[in-house]
Amino acid sequence: MLRAIIPFLFIALATPVFAQDVADWRFGGDAFLAGRSVTLSGDAVGDLFAAGDKVTSSSEVEGSAHMAGRYVTLTSRVGENFYGAGMEVDIEAPVAGNVTIMGQRLTVAEPVSGNLRATGSRVRLTAPVAGNALIAGETVDVSASIMGDLALATPDVSWGEAATVAGEVHVYTDDPDSIEVPERVASADRVTFHPARAFDSDDGDAQDERPGFLTRLRGWLGGILAVGLLGTLFAAIAPKQLAALRERVLDRPWRTGLLGFAGLSALVGSVVFLAMTGIGIVVIPFALIAAVLLGIGGYVVGTYSLGVWVTAVAGRPMPKSTGDRALAAFSGAAIGALIGLIPWLGWLAVMAIFLVGAGAVVVRITRPAFGVEPSV
Repeated sequence: MLRAIIPFLFIALATPVFAQDVADWRFGGDAFLAGRSVTLSGDAVGDLFAAGDKVTSSSEVEGSAHMAGRYVTLTSRVGENFYGAGMEVDIEAPVAGNVTIMGQRLTVAEPVSGNLRATGSRVRLTAPVAGNALIAGETVDVSASIMGDLALATPDVSWGEAATVAGEVHVYTDDPDSIEVPERVASADRVTFHPARAFDSDDGDAQDERPGFLTRLRGWLGGILAVGLLGTLFAAIAPKQLAALRERVLDRPWRTGLLGFAGLSALVGSVVFLAMTGIGIVVIPFALIAAVLLGIGGYVVGTYSLGVWVTAVAGRPMPKSTGDRALAAFSGAAIGALIGLIPWLGWLAVMAIFLVGAGAVVVRITRPAFGVEPSV
């Protein structure tokens, strides 16, 4: 189950504004690293999951690598796919599969045997791509061959001497005259210009009504990042309080969920009652704000508790450090996001997570002395 879930954690597994320690966990041949400055070294591993401020992989990854941080550097071969996110992402070793990267400054300096997907402010490609390439950026430098098709969204592109595209070139821009594709790169009959909005929209008549895949993907990953960061922040500021909430959720999930439903119902229902009193209208905004805060806090607590449970099932002890709590926070956020993708039933499961977390918050506020304060 972890193999299906953890790839989505790389966006900010432990964005270590708060992490002072380094978590290095090896499980099933895979490596899980989190901390301020982390480096994979030593023997080859199966899959790699690493996050931090400065993240480097200098050992071979036989499977796929998932790396996130401010500075992400790949200096060892990856046998399958590479996923990276950061302010600066540098690919300095060959990748046998696909490369998917996003950030501010992206550099691909070694061959990619599969497809390339790069979205950033500045994108530089200096090594060949055996498959298709999808590149979006404010400035793009293509100085290598692309054996498949190229989808390019940028207002500023430069073509190096070695730049060639064997397939079709699709350029997405609102000013076609500003983008020139030399004949040596691709013949004119293989170059097609599209409106910039088409790059981020679905084809068809509904493209103006429904967001495109990239928009939905960014929103989905952004949700994981936001929930995970909130959980990490809560864990860093109030670890004992969060541990108490987590203990309540895991010990009494059904009863806690009912209390969460009751608490949210009371806040929402109070809006109607306050409106009926007339003078209470001035208090309505505070009731609505309280409902929103309870909802957000409930989901963060619920996903964090879920993350603790999953990591415990995987063999990890209860979180003791900020790095461990960050791992639980982002694990739970990713699992919650994945559950939400399940047709028909996903939203019910997400609602359950949300209500259980809200119930723990309600209990903590109304009865702060419940239970035994867990050790952290």
